[in-house]
Parts: sequence; structure tokens; C-alpha cells
Amino acid sequence: MKTIYYLLAASLIFSISGCGTKYYEKPQPALIVLKSSQLKYADMGFIYRGKSRIKVEIYSAGQPAFTLTIGKRICVDSGCMSEREFYKKYIHADYPCGTLAAIFSKRPIFGGEGLYEKDGKNVQRIDEAGKFDIIYTFDSTSARFKDRLNHILIKITER
Repeated sequence: MKTIYYLLAASLIFSISGCGTKYYEKPQPALIVLKSSQLKYADMGFIYRGKSRIKVEIYSAGQPAFTLTIGKRICVDSGCMSEREFYKKYIHADYPCGTLAAIFSKRPIFGGEGLYEKDGKNVQRIDEAGKFDIIYTFDSTSARFKDRLNHILIKITER
């Protein structure tokens, strides 16, 4: 009889707590620009940040036009793939893993290489001949990543 009470109490606790894990904190509205040879999106959206994943939704006419989830794997509308596969297909094969998550989290990329502060913003200048020519600027409310050599632009302006 005690076992039944314990099972009922446990099920009540799970139903009250939702028994689901919260992956993301409060959504952050933002103007998001993603431009590469394969990605061309520029509109308002939301960035959901969590401990181990980030979800980016870009809207057009009130409907989700593009969804990107960054975690152990990277998922786009067309499916999930490894981070290396995503970089090779959509951005640039030579970017180190963690680059996209760092940009959407407004943290230094490439291990902090070339990082300095200018006018209250963090700036990284990364120039590797023949591979990329990156200027990455970020602060607490915005990030702007531009690879001039590979024609890649990622811009985030949080509201």
C-alpha cells in the first residue's frame, strides 16, 4: 500500500514540475542577418540560449522562415548534421568548431586570437592568407561577423 502512495506522490511531483527539461532561457528578439553562398536571410527573429544549445528563428510575415539549432549537432530546416559538415556546406570548412555558437553567444571566436577593445566593443581581426579575412565585433547587445574573403556576414542586433 505504501508503494502505491509513493508512486502517486512521484507522479504528482512530475506532473506539477512538468517533468521536462528547460533547454532555453527567455527568448531574445533580434534583427538577424545570415549571408553566405548558401544562406540568405535578413529579418527579425528570436534567439533562444541554453546551457548546451542555441536556437535561432528568423521570421518573415509572422511565420518562421528559417530555424537553426546549434548543439552537439547543428540542425537547419533541411535536417541535422555535424558541426564540421555544416561549416563545410553552409559557411567555410576551415572555421573551428564552436565558431557559430560563439557568435550567437557574443563571445570571442578562434580561441580569442587577435582580440582587442575599441570604443567599448570587443573586436577580433583574424587574417589567414588564402583562408579568411575576418572582422568580428561584439558587445552585450550585438555581434557583427564579416569574412571579406569568403563573403560571409552574420549580424545580430538584439532589441
